[in-house]
Order: sequence, then C-alpha cells, then structure tokens
Amino acid sequence: MDGKTKKVILFIVEGPTDEDTLSPVLKEIFHDKEVHFHVVHGDMTTDRKTNSANAIKTVHEHIKAEMKRYGFRKSDILKVVHLIDTDGAFITDEHVVEGDVKKLCYEEDRIISSNPQATIERNERKTSVLQRLYSADIIGTLPYAVYYFSRNMEHVLHNIDGNLSDEEKMEYADRFDATYGSDPEEFIKYLSSLDFAVAENYEESWHFIFEELNSLHRHSNLHLLFSEKRTENEKKER
Repeated sequence: MDGKTKKVILFIVEGPTDEDTLSPVLKEIFHDKEVHFHVVHGDMTTDRKTNSANAIKTVHEHIKAEMKRYGFRKSDILKVVHLIDTDGAFITDEHVVEGDVKKLCYEEDRIISSNPQATIERNERKTSVLQRLYSADIIGTLPYAVYYFSRNMEHVLHNIDGNLSDEEKMEYADRFDATYGSDPEEFIKYLSSLDFAVAENYEESWHFIFEELNSLHRHSNLHLLFSEKRTENEKKER
C-alpha cells in the first residue's frame, strides 16, 4: 500500500455471516478508512490450542496471516477490532446442566449440555482467554480491542434465542443489510439501545459481562467503538 491509500481497520470475526451482516454498514461508518475483514471460520477463544498464555500470540498470528495475504504493512493498519460471541461462557459451573440435546441449548439462567464437564472446560478456557485479550490494547505494536455479542450476534441484532442454520443466518444478514447497510446513524442508534448496550466505558463493559449470568443475556459493547470514533471527530473539529 502506498502513502495515499486509506488506513486499514482490520475486523477479526468468527464466521462469514458476521462479515456479510456488518461489512456494508461498517464501510459506511468508516468511509474514510479501508474496512477489511479476517474470518477465522471458528472460535479461536475456545480452540483447545489457545489459552491465556498464548492468546495474544494466537491473535497476532491471525493478524500476520492477513497482512501477508494482502501485502499490508504495520503502518497501513490503523487498528484491529476483534468481534466475539460470549456463548454464555462466563457463568459459574452450577448453571451448566445435563440434558438430552444435540447442540448446546442456551437459556436465560443456564446452558443445557449433553456433556456438562466438556462445556465447563470450554467455558473456563474461553473466560481465561478473553480476560487476557480484553486487557490488551496493543498486539504486535497495533492498537487492538475486542468487543462482544452476547450470547451471539443473532441474539443481539435480531433478538433470536435459538440456533440458526447457515441459510437462516444469511437471510437475517440480508435483512439487516437492507435495514441498516446504508443508514449508519440508525445502526449506531440501534446498537446504543438501552435494551442491550452495556456501560459507557470499555473496561466496565467487560467487568459487567463476566458477572453472574450476564453472558447468557442479550448484551453488547460494540457501540463503544463508535463512541470512540465520535470523540476522534470532535477532536478534529476543535
């Protein structure tokens, strides 16, 4: 990239539907930047190879892979924004109960699992990894922040409790794009809704989601990313 090219904001997301849903409106919001998505095709925070000791390195490897793929230099990237689902993972063990289910079933006060011990271990792994990641503001010299959807993106954006097929996720992504894709102000207003927007401070938002049953409930702190952008714009105008 040459000096005249827009700075890159690199979004790390779990799946292609995340990109399909958010890419159009984020490109409108950050129209003076190049919005770029790196799709993990999975959840690196629950991968058995990832733990609190190597979480930073794991994210850095994903960043480096994308930089190599597209020829980005560190100087090209303005910031890295990591979007994750909480998957209800921050609850205490007694709220994981056994049931005859094929997939994890999330409710307001519990996770129903065919293998509670495996789910508890997943929760412990995800909790320790995200406690490490949210406290990191730099990864590989690049500004970094991680934002969450709880329990997942569909829960927050569409108020859907159950599991969706890939086809259903695509249908909702298309609907969301039709509603907000070219209307960034309404998107930010929606994300800032008191129904699910958490706190006015990044660190406080993470303290909140780790508490009690909050990671099972409908919450997000992504609106804070746009509060940061408004602050930047206000500084430029002074």
